[in-house]
Amino acid sequence: MHLICGLGNPGRKYSRTRHNIGFMVVDRLVAELGYSESSFGNKFKGEFLQVRKDGLDFIALKPQTYMNLSGDCVRDIVNYFKIEPENVIIICDDVNLPFAKLRLRNEGSDGGHNGLKSIFCHLQTNKITRLRVGVNSRPDTRDLADYVLENFSKDEQAKMDEVLKYCAEAVTAFMRRGSGFAMNNYNNKLGYKIDEPPEVSEKKDVVGPAGRPLDK
Repeated sequence: MHLICGLGNPGRKYSRTRHNIGFMVVDRLVAELGYSESSFGNKFKGEFLQVRKDGLDFIALKPQTYMNLSGDCVRDIVNYFKIEPENVIIICDDVNLPFAKLRLRNEGSDGGHNGLKSIFCHLQTNKITRLRVGVNSRPDTRDLADYVLENFSKDEQAKMDEVLKYCAEAVTAFMRRGSGFAMNNYNNKLGYKIDEPPEVSEKKDVVGPAGRPLDK
């Protein structure tokens, strides 16, 4: 069994903010398996859904404790279901990455993220796979806490469906193939396709024997 935990803040006013990208990914993951947000129950201080489908067996979790207390909820789930740390993945925002760029790691520091910090503290290990999703750095000097509680821009929202689908794909790869496979295939990649401009063939003059362009 796996634990798929998306981080965010409870409350509808935060639902589309940068800090709640983890919740959004979890919702997209279960939606692709035929579940809706109403499928979640309230248990273990979080919104909780047990999924057994298409060869997958996992708990989808959205802690409802506010970000800096997320570890309390995660610890209760891990202990109750006896889930091994290597079968846990935490999905969170990262203001140090460009929008939609993914970074997968299976150990390391919390990087200043209060949700990860709380989880590592409660589980007493930092050897937990985490999927960081880039939400862009602050464009100005505004307070970081205010910035991550803002909604995504219109341009970002236009790409969001593709981004969430790609993130759900990365999480599914983690469950089916392990963290190493997921890191090799999804690390440091954008969650949406960039439209490349069409190639323009270089126009060359056709020259005659004397090196003068021929009339066309």
